[in-house]
Amino acid sequence: MTRVTSDADGRNKDAARRRFDRWAPTYERDRRSRFNARLQRDALSALHLQRGDRLLDVGCGTGAAVREAATAAEWAVGVDISPEMIARAAELAAGLANVEFVVADSENLPFADATFTAALCTASFHHYPNPSTALAEMARVLDLGGRLVIADGAADRLAARLADAVLRRVDGSHVRLYRAGELAAMLRSAGFSDVEVHTLYDGAYAIVSGRRVSV
Repeated sequence: MTRVTSDADGRNKDAARRRFDRWAPTYERDRRSRFNARLQRDALSALHLQRGDRLLDVGCGTGAAVREAATAAEWAVGVDISPEMIARAAELAAGLANVEFVVADSENLPFADATFTAALCTASFHHYPNPSTALAEMARVLDLGGRLVIADGAADRLAARLADAVLRRVDGSHVRLYRAGELAAMLRSAGFSDVEVHTLYDGAYAIVSGRRVSV
């Protein structure tokens, strides 16, 4: 489904695309990437992947979680708005038959309803100008009973809220951080039940999971 994008949303997405295109050559090797990778592994673990699962990683970067998931899942797919991230992901996953990478917007996922049994979104949710639309798309492509884990910086901690305020002014790709409770409420509104919240670093990071029961 094609969705209308406002000028402000378009500018935000263009800024995110440019930022991650520039980051792609060093992603997974620099200090910040390695920090994100530790949190991503915790988020992926929360999905409890099993044989037969079909995973979608939204905002996959260079595909580290997809490559890891490929050892357990039947099929693992990564999408990202950055063409350079996707190109690098495909290079790093060369030889893995059950993975796929696609350039795509989180608000317009190019998959049929109920394609996946599990979905992951780490360290990218704060870039989405329409988070409810993105969550609705993740719910749409998940089968009933499918699991979703959102992991991202959270605004529960004062230092995180201050950083969020600064980033909104200086980083065109940054939309906002949410409190863990806000993330949980958004999942419930998108048709997820059994929502669980786990916070790290005194509320500066949140891992929120749920199971799709409706649309």
